[in-house]
Amino acid sequence: MSAPRIDALVLAAGRSLRAGGPNKLLLPWQGKAVAAHAVDAALASGVNTVHVVTGHEQASLQDVLNGRSLHWIYNPNYPDGMGSSISAGVGELPADLDGMVLCLADMPWVSAAHIDRLIEGFSPDAVRVACFGSRRGHPVLFPREWFAALMQLTGDDVARCLFDNLATAVVEVPMADDAVLRDVDHKEDLLRVSA
Repeated sequence: MSAPRIDALVLAAGRSLRAGGPNKLLLPWQGKAVAAHAVDAALASGVNTVHVVTGHEQASLQDVLNGRSLHWIYNPNYPDGMGSSISAGVGELPADLDGMVLCLADMPWVSAAHIDRLIEGFSPDAVRVACFGSRRGHPVLFPREWFAALMQLTGDDVARCLFDNLATAVVEVPMADDAVLRDVDHKEDLLRVSA
């Protein structure tokens, strides 16, 4: 049996409103922009293609991610929230995919190993979500069966909308560290040391 064809969808369209200053995705950390860490993790993983959904400050984001083999997707409705970016991204995925790993560009601690751990147990019947302890985080691996539902998402309360609707179809995949729970809201978050 051939390996499942899985792409990554990296959400990088937000306005960084909680950051209260510059675009958090463009902040420098360990030699490159925050978003570059998330994108490079996806590129180093077992996915086929990495799609990046942009919106706010698209040109600046493309500049810091220059030279990488990426498929760019622009979401003109990015002010409407994360749901609109998921919908825009899923709408441009190839028709022959078996699944998609949803990644957030403001999670620079997530590695290729986290993504690959989700992919290793792929099932066309279940959503696989990274978790640490009793908490669910990101990334999340969605089989094609859920793409239509993802395209209907709106607003920012995406996690509740997703998991309330998925109910028992979620498989929690334990991770060895809390990287899958940690995102960047403020510049100070980059100073935290991983447990």
